[in-house]
Amino acid sequence: LGKSSTETRRRINHFHTLIKEYSKLAALRAKAPALEIDERIELVEREMAQMGGLDWYQKASLLGQCKSRGGDTSRWLVPKLRDLDLHKKEGKLRLLDVGALSCLNYAKERAWIDVVPIDLNSQEPGIYQQDFLDIGKQANDGQTRAGEDEEDGDISHLFETPFDVICLSLVVNFIGDPVRRGDMLKQATRLLAPGGLLFLVLPLSCVTNSRYLDDERLLAIAQHLGLEKLHMHHTAKLAHYLYRLSSSATRSTEEDGQFKKKMLHSAPGRNNFSIVI
Repeated sequence: LGKSSTETRRRINHFHTLIKEYSKLAALRAKAPALEIDERIELVEREMAQMGGLDWYQKASLLGQCKSRGGDTSRWLVPKLRDLDLHKKEGKLRLLDVGALSCLNYAKERAWIDVVPIDLNSQEPGIYQQDFLDIGKQANDGQTRAGEDEEDGDISHLFETPFDVICLSLVVNFIGDPVRRGDMLKQATRLLAPGGLLFLVLPLSCVTNSRYLDDERLLAIAQHLGLEKLHMHHTAKLAHYLYRLSSSATRSTEEDGQFKKKMLHSAPGRNNFSIVI
């Protein structure tokens, strides 16, 4: 971890850059394998490993949950759920927390929220090791709760019932490929129950300083997927969105493949973050 919050953030941002570079190189290798590409991939992998890999990234991100560094985004979501009277709902809410850094984020709400926390590289015994995009595929590939053995670790039954809430907090931006970012949003709509809620959190710069994405474009993508915006809130660092999956939501006439990487803002100094459907 960095010596200060500024240093930690700088290293996290550099790790994101390495992930994006790796994704681009992997796509190039799939189209036209070449020794030069393999060597560049090896260099990127080596630098990521030297930084500590996913273990380091998650520990740094978990540190970022403390109040002095932005806080736990679940604390923004819970009051919105209460405003919708979902704490009075018969039976517990099923909530899928994707990229969970702590299994205790919703501990205060355990009486009315049943949480399924998952992550690619689980750091706690209470978090299941599961690729979000692999949910629904035939093979579980031995993905388990951290600390469990494979014999007792089949968790496919946890995803058989649709979820009332799915949280994608600071995970979509972690994916280097814009198409896979879109796949994450589509996967969320597949796993949500009718009328279910999607909680999306992005770094603020993804929508205020990008050449290819802003709030209006994100809303169009959401509507295309049948998501109705309930709340939007920007802080100094983060953009929070709460959507409801609804058949009555205004759907875009554009089909998948039409939300491509499109220049929206050409001013210098902007980043290249985008979501492709």
